[in-house]
Amino acid sequence: MQFATLKDALTYALDKEMNARELYRLFRGKVKDDAAKALLQELADQEMGHWMMIREALDSGSIEGVGAKAKGRDLQVSDTMVEIELTPDSSPQDIMVFAMQMEKKAMDFYGGLLDQYRGTDLEALFSRLAREEMRHKEILEKEYEEHFAQWM
Repeated sequence: MQFATLKDALTYALDKEMNARELYRLFRGKVKDDAAKALLQELADQEMGHWMMIREALDSGSIEGVGAKAKGRDLQVSDTMVEIELTPDSSPQDIMVFAMQMEKKAMDFYGGLLDQYRGTDLEALFSRLAREEMRHKEILEKEYEEHFAQWM
């Protein structure tokens, strides 16, 4: 994905992070399991942290310190699943599949921005965001395997 300006890319990223946060909060209200609620709240909080990092980069132009190491591994559990849309009747399994696919899209988005801005001051920001979205996807995929893959 190409953007006319860096500001356009960061503004788009802000919107995506806020949408992800709100979606996790919505999911949290739909699940009954306390551990699932806690996981979804943690993911929502992390998306808000991403939003704040991007907002800081936009507001100050300073992105020093955002390149901290964050390891993750893409398990690719959801990569071959059919994309679904959520409805009021979506099952917890549907919600998990949707969330994994959303994190994959976010990981790919930041990976594309990383490629586009490699060698600039924004490389560390986009590298960190791509790795953290991969970690989110990994967390969700592990949960999915533990709770739903046993039935496949």
